[in-house]
Amino acid sequence: MYNMVIKIIDKKMNILTDDTFESAVKSNDKPVLVDIFTEWCPPCKMLGPIIEKLSEEYAGKVDFYKMDLDKNPKTGDMFGVDRIPTVVLFINGEVKDKFVGLKQEEEIRNWINSKI
Repeated sequence: MYNMVIKIIDKKMNILTDDTFESAVKSNDKPVLVDIFTEWCPPCKMLGPIIEKLSEEYAGKVDFYKMDLDKNPKTGDMFGVDRIPTVVLFINGEVKDKFVGLKQEEEIRNWINSKI
């Protein structure tokens, strides 16, 4: 069941890679939220639908991306990601804040609102 959820999310969410990071995040004039996950991580699979819902809510205000850490270790290393899920918020191409682990939707919404 979880794999099916990830597949659905992948169709709605922008996918970020080591190769696309620079153009998607560094040169973006909107805030960018990156959900760093792996396919085998149960908390990542639980966080995915929450992030997807928030991406629809913040459409036009914040750009949302998912990035598989196993497939894109360079970017993960660049930002010191050593636990997953890790969610990073970039503003003007710089890390504004990040959190690690599963959080509830309202907590994430409040976190975003306090940063943008």
